[in-house]
Amino acid sequence: MLEPTIPPPMMTTSAVCIRLHFMASVGNSGNFRATYADVSIRSMRRNAYSLARLALACAFLPAALAVGQSQPGEIVGEKLPVPGKPVHGTTSQLSEVEREMVDGMGPQQQAERLLQYAISHHRGATDEIKARVKQWRGQIKQSDALTTLMDVALNGDDLRVRAAVFEIDLAVANIEKTSEEAEALLRVPETDPKYAEYSIWYLGRLANRGVEPERIHSQLRVWAHSENEQVRLRAVSAIADIGTDDTVPDLVEAFHHDASFHVRIDSAGCGLAHCGMLTRAQRMQAVPGLIEMVEDKKLDGETMKYGYRALREITDQKLGDDPGPWREWYAAHGAETTERFRQFQKIMEAQP
Repeated sequence: MLEPTIPPPMMTTSAVCIRLHFMASVGNSGNFRATYADVSIRSMRRNAYSLARLALACAFLPAALAVGQSQPGEIVGEKLPVPGKPVHGTTSQLSEVEREMVDGMGPQQQAERLLQYAISHHRGATDEIKARVKQWRGQIKQSDALTTLMDVALNGDDLRVRAAVFEIDLAVANIEKTSEEAEALLRVPETDPKYAEYSIWYLGRLANRGVEPERIHSQLRVWAHSENEQVRLRAVSAIADIGTDDTVPDLVEAFHHDASFHVRIDSAGCGLAHCGMLTRAQRMQAVPGLIEMVEDKKLDGETMKYGYRALREITDQKLGDDPGPWREWYAAHGAETTERFRQFQKIMEAQP
């Protein structure tokens, strides 16, 4: 008959010291079948040095325990609100246990688990992705789980995690990060037009990862003025993926002037305000052009609405749909806001 297990009572500081005292008296032999005869005056004298250290530790133990306890007014337990700033419950470092778990997985599970860790801001997760991704190329596929994780990552605020998605995406497609691969993809829209969107998609990712960025950007500019709406849609999105200063004017132009609503909003507007690989400081470069855009009397109402939304998302300002206050704000605060975003970016980049 099983008897209920009774949890041990909470030990007071005195109880802790008494138990430690007994253990010190017995010694570190590993023999826990000690009798009371063993814990004699003679044995205690033999362990005088250990007991002296124990006494010192016990003298400081109450203070140490007090420091570790929650302080009055500290927000813990049921007082912890769901809204508000992050409250860290564990280290953000990728742990030894997590690394060991990943080591025991196959390539597909490794990619999915490490991307999950990267989304959760585990320090070291993107490093692990970078170190392993070459071995994943051709070994992983676009599973439902990976697709969901990639969507979440691309909508997050950490560009390093977005870059990790690009690395994984290229590995899924078995595309090497080489100039030869870029040249092959650049020829596809002409030689095999039905795969044009596919090649343009991956060219943006290659350019962001440092493979022929100027060459690719130059050709994407050409495709951004194609008669084919889908080609323009992919080309403008791929330009947003490059993440360099000279892509900002291309995106502003497409947002303002492209004939397709989807190209204007889904590719260019999103690429300026939220999507793609521009930093917050880089997105601020678009503000003067966006103000000119919303001042355009010929602009349709829906695009104008998204123009103001882009201004608010880029700047964190809650101004209304009126270009005048936006011009005044930018003249007074544009430079300092850009510098503040730039300094924040430097702090983020300095983190391990």
